[in-house]
Amino acid sequence: MNVGVFSRPILLALEMSIGAVLASSAGTAWADSSSDWLALADSVAAASVLPAAPSGVDLAISFDGYSIIQSGSATAQTVSGEYGLAIAEGSGSYAFAGGGIGDLAEAEGVNAFALAGGAPGDTGGDYNTAIDIGNNALPSTGARDGAYAGNGDLGGGTGIGAHNVAIDIGNNTNDPVTGGGNEGAFAGAGALVGDSGDGYYNTAIDIGNNSNWGDGADAFGGTGNYASDIGNMSGYSEGAYAGLGDHNTAIADTNYTEIYGGVYAVQGNDNTAFVVGPQDSYAAAFDGNSNSSYVLDPFGSTTSFAETGYGHSSDLAALLYTDGGAVAVNADSLYDIATVLGHTVGTF
Repeated sequence: MNVGVFSRPILLALEMSIGAVLASSAGTAWADSSSDWLALADSVAAASVLPAAPSGVDLAISFDGYSIIQSGSATAQTVSGEYGLAIAEGSGSYAFAGGGIGDLAEAEGVNAFALAGGAPGDTGGDYNTAIDIGNNALPSTGARDGAYAGNGDLGGGTGIGAHNVAIDIGNNTNDPVTGGGNEGAFAGAGALVGDSGDGYYNTAIDIGNNSNWGDGADAFGGTGNYASDIGNMSGYSEGAYAGLGDHNTAIADTNYTEIYGGVYAVQGNDNTAFVVGPQDSYAAAFDGNSNSSYVLDPFGSTTSFAETGYGHSSDLAALLYTDGGAVAVNADSLYDIATVLGHTVGTF
């Protein structure tokens, strides 16, 4: 995969096109031009003299309903009047930006798949960004892998998603038994991951290779949620999940091989779950507000876990540079902290 090989000539051509449009407008009064930038963008797209893609390259670029470049099996689609930008590079790659204003989709790799906004004809899926960089297998289940950001109907459901970011960097290869699918990064409405609720200003970042169903990073069904994972996933439904509330944060920095392994900050507000530790270590902070769960043991050798919440608020469970487990549940304001110096529990 040669990511970004086309960017320099395209940018140069765009600059030339903009210059041509501006030159053709000489003598025009521009006192009120600040309100006409979208019209200018349309003029640039219509007048562009972008170079043709080199022979044999799978490359497609679309802006605001205009197909700027189409070569090979790559596909890029946008909708007129929505000022979206879609870029696809790679055999079978697909990028769609639409269903809202100002969406951006970029797919780079074999069968890379990026959707930003909502289904064609949608409204409300504004200013979403979806980026998929890596090679994907097309699963027998028909569920696509890659990056999705925006409305719920991108996942077959309902709900509005705006100002979301989904970034998937790595290969999604799928398990031969389960068939795989739904792997990568998903940010926006809850229906993107089979749940519910609108989604605004959510961010999901998945870095690593996935090979089973539902692996990756999901930020959904609320406002200001953040989910990221760095590592390889080979078990079922693994990664980082933040959502069904507001301002939840889930961060995973390890590999997972077991079913439902990962980091969860869900079903409440301001929950935080964080793992830097041995393979298959997990953390969960949910069912309440402002719970925190930490596993910080980058040199550990044994799977560790930390759990807080279960319907209660302001609990803390932490493992700091030691293996084992910590649980703070069934009451409010509990703490359970394990370190190399000892293990303490109590209440705030």
